[in-house]
Amino acid sequence: MNLEKCVGGTLASGRDVPVPDDRVVLSVYAVWHPSSSRSEQLARGLFKAVCADPEVPASRGLGIPVRFRTAISSASLPAPVPFSVAQHTAVFVFSDDLLVAEHRWRSFADALARSAGEGDVVVPVALTRPENLSHELGQLQAIRLHDLSEPDQSAVLLNRVMHDLCRLLDPAAAKVKVFLSHAKHDGLDITRTVQRHLHEEAGIDEFFDATDIPDGIRFAEFIKTSAGSVPALLAVQTDSYASREWCRLEVLEAKRRRVPIVVLAAVENRETRSFPYMGNVPVVRWRGEASLAAVVAALLGEVLRNRYFPLRVRAISKHHVIGELDQVLAYPPELLTVLAYRADLREKGQTLVRYIYPDPPLGSEELQLLRELDPDVEPITPTLLQAT
Repeated sequence: MNLEKCVGGTLASGRDVPVPDDRVVLSVYAVWHPSSSRSEQLARGLFKAVCADPEVPASRGLGIPVRFRTAISSASLPAPVPFSVAQHTAVFVFSDDLLVAEHRWRSFADALARSAGEGDVVVPVALTRPENLSHELGQLQAIRLHDLSEPDQSAVLLNRVMHDLCRLLDPAAAKVKVFLSHAKHDGLDITRTVQRHLHEEAGIDEFFDATDIPDGIRFAEFIKTSAGSVPALLAVQTDSYASREWCRLEVLEAKRRRVPIVVLAAVENRETRSFPYMGNVPVVRWRGEASLAAVVAALLGEVLRNRYFPLRVRAISKHHVIGELDQVLAYPPELLTVLAYRADLREKGQTLVRYIYPDPPLGSEELQLLRELDPDVEPITPTLLQAT
């Protein structure tokens, strides 16, 4: 091995080397005027969606740090946002009539916009007419909520926030795409409804289903050749879904390729056999068009988790020894993934040590079963890793 001495970030040969960035991957800030109860409601909803639900501590949230910036009264200002602390910082400024009417708060918002670095983003959340925004915020693309009903405000806000964070973590990535997996016998109408909503309301313009795969091409091969362009699979689980071979293959291949999956549960009467490999993923109950906002939120949340968690593990690895062969999973390990990854590594002559997956840890009953089947594997979460 040819080792070159490195001094001050430069190799002895004169070539620059990258300095490891061990900062937190992503920090999110919500800023609002202390007298604005609606802004506070929206900010707390953002916290639940992006970080965790404080009322359900054991829930499996995205775990992205979200911090609030407000004040006890309008006479004082919040602490500044430390943009350089994280690799990426996203600041959402809830701008309503109260905030834009006060000069000191307008100046604070403008200072945030000027302070953002290259890997950061400041996003105005317009609860007032966009022309009322402060000078600097008025030049930025805003999330416009001022003319929406309160339920629509929450849905649009979370949709746009998830999109913004996905793009911030991977600026080169295209818009979120969704593969719509459904049985044409009884799932076509629901799928078309979802498709229209994704296009017209959610801003997800690129979606496709089995009819978009060229004839003669296996879904497995399509997934392989389209890696990176199929960020999520939505399985429309109707009565006949699990009885269709191609639907089952689509779910299996998505799991093997670590494509995020969301199940839209639309069984009306009964399934002759439930498909066991559709578990361990988020499930949204189909209740007509009222379910569409929850479907979009679940899809975007899983895509964001899939982009964020491996980056978080990479940052943690700067402080904790994590072997290169450890498997980073964006969701808890299960029998299918454990056995599949083990077989893949065995073919390469490699040995797996640990599965690293998001908090909270699996229950003792699941861990016991996994260890009985594979005693050498240690499933671990970031919290458990940092505690060692």
